[in-house]
Order: sequence, then structure tokens, then C-alpha cells
Amino acid sequence: MTTPPLSPGFTGDWHAARRHCRRSCFCYHATWRLFRTAGVKGSPAWHERLYRKGLDDRAPWWPSRVLVCGSSDETMPRVLAGLTPTAHITVADACQAPLDVIRGWANQAEVDVTTIQSSAPELDGVTGRYDLAITDGLLSLLPDQETRDAAITRLAGLLAPDGLLLYTTRIAGPGGRLEYDRLGRAVQAAAAAFWFAPPIERWRLAQDRWLRPSRPSPYTHPAQVADAFFGAFEQVRLFTRTTPPTPALSVHPAFLARRGSVCVGVAATNPRS
Repeated sequence: MTTPPLSPGFTGDWHAARRHCRRSCFCYHATWRLFRTAGVKGSPAWHERLYRKGLDDRAPWWPSRVLVCGSSDETMPRVLAGLTPTAHITVADACQAPLDVIRGWANQAEVDVTTIQSSAPELDGVTGRYDLAITDGLLSLLPDQETRDAAITRLAGLLAPDGLLLYTTRIAGPGGRLEYDRLGRAVQAAAAAFWFAPPIERWRLAQDRWLRPSRPSPYTHPAQVADAFFGAFEQVRLFTRTTPPTPALSVHPAFLARRGSVCVGVAATNPRS
């Protein structure tokens, strides 16, 4: 019997994480909605203005097929449903937990969404050609430049000849740490107590979450983000936002000192063959 998809919300995220997540992603997925609601960790909703700029010169009926590479919950497909209401959306993610939540949201919202469990950079099982590929923070999750290049090349190969890739991320300020890093680590460490594992493994996971800083973008300047896409695309446009996207960030000492993180968007077109 197939387990029904979970409705989005704190409870849905929590049950999905306990049901599906591995050690590497349990603390992240179990606490993600809390951070997103509080406005302290980056979310696709922060970048909606950048996505609109990337889509500005496209026809109102475009695109018809959209690929989302990685989505912690239903936020990215929800943003896309508002920007491209007639498109069919495919979401690929390495973990089944957010895919369960996304299917529950899609059923409630009556949005045309397909989910595929698949990991970058290979994206096995993702086939066809897409008018638009979109991903938020993906490159920050990959271990080295070679893997990041492979992911960009793979996404470029999934695009139609006139396709568009939109990528967004957040670059840490001069201090090198994203805002609320310690708070995030503390909450994730606490969540480790509820992972399905022996007590000693839960304790080790909690230690790991507390001691490991959050992963900012592997790039330190917006131009570096744009440069990463020139190997696979002929045209790359860069967008930035320096104002804090949420009230919680606006009162953080880093932003008060004008040393806050920067939201970066890239719109890449004309994939190289």
C-alpha cells in the first residue's frame, strides 16, 4: 500500500523527515520550516524578485516544462506556480522527505507537479528537455568545483535550445558566516535527539551539527557565481540584492553594520553543445 503524501506544515515536515531522512539530511529537513517561517535561513521566496527579472523578456505563456533541482519543501514550486501558472513542474531531490511534502501541497493546491528522487550532479531518472531549470543554493551543497561544474553541465544538457537556467544563492558577508549560524546549529543539534537511531548515534549527530558551521556559497563575490556558468552557457546575467529580505535579518548585527549577506541570482541562456 502506498503511503499518502503529507500535507505541508511543521507536522508534515517532521513526520516526513523521521520517515525518510538519512543522517546527512535529517536535522536539516526536520527543522527547515521553522527557520523559513522565522526568516533566518535562505528561501526561494527571498529570491522571487530575481526570478521575475530572469523571466522578464519571456512570453507570458512560457515556460511549459520546468525542472526544479532540489527543494527543501513546497516553497520553490509554490513560487513557480505564481510565476508560471500554466507550466508543468518536475521536482528532483535526493531525499524523499521534501518530495512527500511537495506532493501533499500539490494535491491541495491542484498544481501539476511530478516528483523524482534523484541526486545532483547525475540527476539519474531526469529525462527530456525543459524550458526552465531552477535551483536555489545547489552549488553550496556540492563538495568541490569539479562536482559543481558537472551539475551545471548536466542542467544545461536538460534544457531546450532556448531554455533558461535560474540559480540563486546567498553569499556571506565579510565575516564569512551567514547570519544566525549559531542559532541554526543549536536548533539542528537539538533535533538530532529525535532521529531514528541508537542514542550514541544521535549524540554524535548532535555534536556534528553543533560543531559544523552552515555552508555558505563556495564563492565570495557575485561575479564568481556568474563565472561558474560561462563554461556551459553563452549568455549569463547577474542580479544581486543587498537589502535584508526579512525582518529577522534586518535587525541582525551584520546588517546593522552593513556587512550582511548578499542574495545573488544568475540567469543563464544558450546552453553550449
